[in-house]
Amino acid sequence: MKLKKIAIVAAMEQEAQAICPAPQHENLGKFPILAGTLKSTTSYRCIVSGIGIARATEAVELLCTEKPDLILSIGVSGGLAAGLEAGTLVTATSIHSDIAELDSWFESDEDAKLRSELIPSCGETQCGKLITAKEAVLTPQDKLFMHERTGALAVDMESIAVAQTAKKNGIPFGCIRAISDDSKRGIPQESLTGVDETGKTQLGPILKAIMKRPGLICELIPMGRDYSKALKGLGKIFK
Repeated sequence: MKLKKIAIVAAMEQEAQAICPAPQHENLGKFPILAGTLKSTTSYRCIVSGIGIARATEAVELLCTEKPDLILSIGVSGGLAAGLEAGTLVTATSIHSDIAELDSWFESDEDAKLRSELIPSCGETQCGKLITAKEAVLTPQDKLFMHERTGALAVDMESIAVAQTAKKNGIPFGCIRAISDDSKRGIPQESLTGVDETGKTQLGPILKAIMKRPGLICELIPMGRDYSKALKGLGKIFK
C-alpha cells in the first residue's frame, strides 16, 4: 500500500518543528497544524496536541476525520532502561498503559508494515515496549521502579491515547520517541513549568524559578543539552 497521507501527533511545539520538513502552518480547531510533503511524496499533517491524554485524544480525533493512511505519535520521551542515551530513537512494538481507562496497545502486522515502508530506518532503532503515564516521571528511582515493574524502555504522557483512538477509528498506528533524559537523570519539578498545557515553551516561569533557587540553573543546563540531542534525533526520522 502506498501511503498518500499520514497524520502526526506531537505534544510540544518544538517537537513538531523538529519533526516536520519545510512545514506550512495552519490550524485545525484550536490546535496548530504543520503540514507539508515528505521526500517520498507522502503528505503529512502534524498536530501540536499539548500535554496529556485528554488533549492528545481530542487532537487525534480531529485528525481521524481526515482519514489518513497512518497515524504516528512522535516526540521526546523519558528513558527508563539503562543504556538509552539522550537522542536515541525508540520505536514502540507495544505501549503499556498506566492509565486505568485505557488498555495497552500492541503493534499489528499491518501497523509494522506501513511504519517500516514509510520510515525504513526505524528498523535500526531500539524497538520494544513503551509506557504512557499520567504524570512525568522525575527521579532515577521512579524510572528504575517503572522499568522493573513494566519492562518499558521509555515513558511519555500521550502515546497510548493516540494509539487507542487510531485503533477505534480503524487507522494503522505507529510510535517513535527520542530519549530526552536518560534513566539516571533526575528532572527538577520546576522544569515542568517551562511548557504550558498547549505545548508552547514558557520562559518566564523558568526564570522566576531560577531567581528563587539559583542552583536550579546547574540542573537545567545539562537537561537542555540532552533535550537538544532529542530534538536532533526527531529531525532524523524523515530524512
